[in-house]
Amino acid sequence: MPSSNQPTVLITPLKQALIAGVAQKLPVLVRIQAPDAGPATHPARGRHHLALVIDRSGSMSGAPLAEALRCASDIVTRLEPTDQAALVVFDNDVDTLVPARPVGDRSAFYAALAQVHAGGSTDLHGGWRAGVEALQAVASVREAGLARVILLSDGNANVGEITEPNAIAALCADAAAHGVTTSTYGLGRSFNEELMVEMAKKGQGNPYYGETAADLFEPFAEEFDLIANLHARRLRLLLSAPPGVSITLRNEYPIEEREGFRAIVLPDLPIGAEAWALVELDIAAGLALESGSKLLQAGVTGIAPDGVPIAFPDATLALKAVAASAWEALPPDALVQARQAEIEAAALLAMAREAAAHGDWNAIQRLLAEARQRFATHPWVIGVLEHLAALAQSEDAARFRKEAMYSSRRMAHRLSSKDEAHGSLAAEASAPSFLRRKTAQGQAQFRKRPGDETK
Repeated sequence: MPSSNQPTVLITPLKQALIAGVAQKLPVLVRIQAPDAGPATHPARGRHHLALVIDRSGSMSGAPLAEALRCASDIVTRLEPTDQAALVVFDNDVDTLVPARPVGDRSAFYAALAQVHAGGSTDLHGGWRAGVEALQAVASVREAGLARVILLSDGNANVGEITEPNAIAALCADAAAHGVTTSTYGLGRSFNEELMVEMAKKGQGNPYYGETAADLFEPFAEEFDLIANLHARRLRLLLSAPPGVSITLRNEYPIEEREGFRAIVLPDLPIGAEAWALVELDIAAGLALESGSKLLQAGVTGIAPDGVPIAFPDATLALKAVAASAWEALPPDALVQARQAEIEAAALLAMAREAAAHGDWNAIQRLLAEARQRFATHPWVIGVLEHLAALAQSEDAARFRKEAMYSSRRMAHRLSSKDEAHGSLAAEASAPSFLRRKTAQGQAQFRKRPGDETK
């Protein structure tokens, strides 16, 4: 086992052999692990640069806006004085209340937050763009550290220069390519989840949502905990295989073309965690040899919070072939099976979400019943399915579609604990927030706000 003080790349096949002499498909799990927590894993980081962009439209009036401002204030409190932050609010107008500046004693931010009031429509693109513009000057500087827009809205992009979701998401991709990433927070039942999730996906950040204002603190805290424990960002996985082996990515990660290679864009990787990708190898019969064949090589690139490249070791997979009867007797890897189940469940939830769009609740009940039987040995998946089944009883399409979308994405894109195969869901209550497997993505499961008792 490689040292836990160094980044590690592991390749694990479903079974540790091929079937001799036949063409076959092989599920393979690629895991990219950060070092464990310790003095050596917390080098001096570059300054974080955050733009807090908050919807103040009329629908945010009352508790939603108050809680959004509380979350923004908590993030400002947790930043270092040398970090930089900007504060932008928007309705049909966009106001930069605090331009990007060192946090310092935080008084300017607290004073600005205290003056925010609700009213107007939702120029979501204009608010987001102002946040990006506040960070552009520092994003290209290697020592700048993380530059991220944190966008919160409870509505749709219904006014402003650009309102078309695909166009906004494309701009998020362009901003990420130039060093400014985007995380999104949706609130309630009226926001456009397709837009918010796609903005975060293309913007190489994280999508979150809260069913109520009180549910917002937990995802804000999760995002900041991840940023504060960051080991590697701009993480890219490059896979290569010999002739006779084709590679299919099962996660829906973005793909970048890089000098003839296809680079898989992985989530930012915090200390003590792992990012992962599930692939399927389609292997020609001529490579299923008793003497063994090299099937896959994995290379990883990334940069530390201070902007310095991180050296990840390459990993390779080579397997020998055995007779079919011997192959049948080999035990499958439990972790590979678990990640397969999550990817398959994510696809099923996407189907259920589409059925909800057409009001086909009978189809949803059939899909969920099939899934509960199919994934009966996977406790987290079952917990998610049971929550969605309860939502389906009310036939509330807007609420069901949001929960199904965010749960589906979480299953296929999440970070995990390095020893998750040996842990339990109950033990995760004390794990870092970005490693907890929630059964309800839109609800606070562990804590809601400062002072609330941890559940």
